[in-house]
Amino acid sequence: MSKKPKIAIVSLTSCNGCQVEVVNLGRKFLDILEFVEIGDFPLIEEKKEKFPYDVAFVEGNPVTRENEKYLKFIRDKSKILVALGACACLGSVQEIKNYRNKSAILPYVYKRPLGIDNLEIRPLKHYVKVDFELPGCPPSKEEIFEFISDYLRGKIFKISQRPVCYECQLREVDCLLQKGKLCLGPIILGGCKAVCPASGIQCYGCRGLLEEPDLEDAMKVFKKVATKKEIEESLEIFGLRDDLEKKLKEMIEKRKKRL
Repeated sequence: MSKKPKIAIVSLTSCNGCQVEVVNLGRKFLDILEFVEIGDFPLIEEKKEKFPYDVAFVEGNPVTRENEKYLKFIRDKSKILVALGACACLGSVQEIKNYRNKSAILPYVYKRPLGIDNLEIRPLKHYVKVDFELPGCPPSKEEIFEFISDYLRGKIFKISQRPVCYECQLREVDCLLQKGKLCLGPIILGGCKAVCPASGIQCYGCRGLLEEPDLEDAMKVFKKVATKKEIEESLEIFGLRDDLEKKLKEMIEKRKKRL
């Protein structure tokens, strides 16, 4: 009998919600355990880690030097590393401080901030090679299951490049932009079943930007329903502002080269 692949599900600084979503697979999670060995999953067991790993799912991001060191250690011990969730893939809510004076923010959190790590917040791919990303806050448990299933079959898992708007249309959800409310759905990767717009809440982009979003047209629409400050603050919530600005800059540079 062939050896079962060894999987780890670990976290850096995070809320642990991504790990919970793995457990939320329920019966499917138990089915997976018939075909894989759990090398490390501290949310459900405390036994010693079993290195190396065939696949390591890592949630959260490096907020401390210790986090950064541990991430590099996991990368070294894993054949495949998967960034799990918005924090790991994008930077997420922790990255909000990057858009402010992070030194001035620290005393609001810590009474004695001297000696506290205050790093720039970056996604995992800034520090190590990331083989796959499963975005979302939380990530889709269906995508987690599909990824593992495809891996066991020797297939490469891919997320369709469709915007959140596509899923709103499938669910016949009223468009918030057409109602005069800001929503980032046109430029954000779908796969979440449009749960936020379906609840009357704007999409804040927890699954990140599409690979080729129509940014210029989208920004024109956004500016009709929101102020510049409102748009920037919406983009900052999951750490997308710098990603969007970088893509816009690349688009402008490409256009200049064509002239």
